[in-house]
Amino acid sequence: MSIEHFNDLLKDLGKSVGLPDLKPSNDGLCSLRFDDRVTIDLEANEETGALIFSSIVGTLMPYQTEKFYPELLEANLLWAGTGGATLGVDPATLSVFMCYQEKMEGMEFLRFQELLKGFSDTALFWNQRLAGGEAEGKTPPGSENKTADAAPAPAATAEAAPAAPAVGNYA
Repeated sequence: MSIEHFNDLLKDLGKSVGLPDLKPSNDGLCSLRFDDRVTIDLEANEETGALIFSSIVGTLMPYQTEKFYPELLEANLLWAGTGGATLGVDPATLSVFMCYQEKMEGMEFLRFQELLKGFSDTALFWNQRLAGGEAEGKTPPGSENKTADAAPAPAATAEAAPAAPAVGNYA
């Protein structure tokens, strides 16, 4: 059931963004690129019935770990700076991963869109922050909105700071 539902969600997404043939690969993975900076992988886990969002939001240089590890840990604390997702670092490559999962059962397309928007906003924020870009010093997405059932913030305009989306409901 979850794979079929996943396929339907992707099909609806594809229709809404002008990609009518959007579907997962033979491996069950669908990769979407945002702002030519961040790739988000979507996958349905048949065993758990969860929809999994994952992205490598950046790669640290060894000399950057002392600066960014405390910031990443603070962002993970009660998901204050991640909108409900989790950040982690692969010790072998120093790639910074952001991941989130939510049960697909009963997930409507609007919820899927909200999750994707919130996750992509947060991934783009951390990508820019880790690259030392203008996100530095700005409030991480999700830090202004720590309630579990809150909807994502509206899309930010080009001039505005990144939105503070809530990715999920932690259920």
